[in-house]
Amino acid sequence: MLEYLDSVDAVKQWLLSFGGWTPFIYFLFQILQVIIAPIPGGTTTLVGGALFGWIKGFLLSEAGIMIGTAAAFGIAKKLGRPVILKWVPSKWTDKLDSTRDSRLNMVLFLIFLFPGFPDDIFCYLAGLTKMNFKSFMLIALLGRTPGFLMTTLMGAGIMQDNPVRLVIVLGLYGIFAGVLIFNKKRMETYLENSKKRKGDHS
Repeated sequence: MLEYLDSVDAVKQWLLSFGGWTPFIYFLFQILQVIIAPIPGGTTTLVGGALFGWIKGFLLSEAGIMIGTAAAFGIAKKLGRPVILKWVPSKWTDKLDSTRDSRLNMVLFLIFLFPGFPDDIFCYLAGLTKMNFKSFMLIALLGRTPGFLMTTLMGAGIMQDNPVRLVIVLGLYGIFAGVLIFNKKRMETYLENSKKRKGDHS
């Protein structure tokens, strides 16, 4: 835990060294940490809340990471499977390959929603599937946003020494996840219709 806190403080001090450029560097850093950097997104999102407050920190994180998410998906589509699989662990590619197309949307959504998964890697892996860009970005937006918001609130100290706020945020997080999971059929139908509409226009 101490090492984790030290890393948060180190990132914070590094960003502050840019002075007036700090918000832009942070935004750029959030883009790049999805694409190339091995730094956990949770760490940088915490820093954003601490540096800019929860509103500005959340918006910068959301915009940066979603741009990075889109870029990773596009890079995978462009480079193709042989190149991407050279550096992605086979255990993750095997998991996605074994997932039926009908369940792919929900599996990716849950990977983005809950912590503990290498969701940046799955941005690349999703680009190797038949999923279209619009469907992927909707899933990523719905899945990643609650975690960004909660982590930014924690970084901003909104929930510090206030267990009631913590319970409220966690409760809203759970409700959001529950509503989407229990309405997975509707979400999958919407995404499937999106694919068909794109196919009709191509």
